[in-house]
Amino acid sequence: MGLTVSALALTCLALLGAGYLVFLVLGRIPSLAPTIRDAWPILHTETLIVGTACAAFWLGGWVLTLALMTLTARTGYEAAFVANRRHALAPAALIGAGIAGLAALATLVPFIWLAAMALAIAALLIVLTGINPGGPDSAAAVALDLALFPTLPLVVFTAAGLQDGYGPWLLAAFLLVETFDSYSLLGGKLFGRHKAFRVLSPNKTVEGLAIGALMLMLTAALVGALLAALPVLASGAVALFVGALTLTGDLTASRLKRRSGVKDYPPVLPRQGGLLDITDAWITAGAGIVVLATLLGFT
Repeated sequence: MGLTVSALALTCLALLGAGYLVFLVLGRIPSLAPTIRDAWPILHTETLIVGTACAAFWLGGWVLTLALMTLTARTGYEAAFVANRRHALAPAALIGAGIAGLAALATLVPFIWLAAMALAIAALLIVLTGINPGGPDSAAAVALDLALFPTLPLVVFTAAGLQDGYGPWLLAAFLLVETFDSYSLLGGKLFGRHKAFRVLSPNKTVEGLAIGALMLMLTAALVGALLAALPVLASGAVALFVGALTLTGDLTASRLKRRSGVKDYPPVLPRQGGLLDITDAWITAGAGIVVLATLLGFT
């Protein structure tokens, strides 16, 4: 993979600029103007998120390490805080710190081993979660939910980010996830009519997801051709893989909230909610893409 962090960071910023241009053009259409006007604050928040992520990976070193460990501890805390509504396992801050410590320890394992272990553990956790030991609100069920998400993808994601060579993969996943999410949101606001997931994520619409998927495919083809010399079919396969993981992360995070009877994770940013609300899809897609790339020998 010929991608570099600097090239991907610049691409993220360029696509963000394209998003502003789309807003300006659509805002000139009278029928769409009110919706675009209401969406401007969301775009500004998105700018902060994209800028922070790009800056952390671009600067690297201790800045990236601090950012990743903060992300891991905070998202672990938010998930535990919500899960503890069903059954109190341990103080949420302690669980968040424990997940961050586990991610740091995971860097001591060769990443090819970690990738293979992650797949095996994920399969085992899915089976055990399906068995549902002790009922949905038992300590065992809550612990399994937290282990499957966000602990396992967080550990893989953070361990990859703390090692050399994986930054471009994680930033590429971020670029594609943000493209899919942003255009799905905009498409849903403008044209959404049919709910895609009425229980887990009632704000997602079939029309919005279709528009997001189209923009994801176009972005993957563009980035793949210009930055990595990937053929269109390979770029499309990457886009489909990331899109599937993006939805998986979103819906799994929503499932954790719904089972605990809460609407949002502890908030960090206005209009975005908690850090896990912001990064759930990226954590899942980033972990998935580095595992796949490692097992296929691309890293």
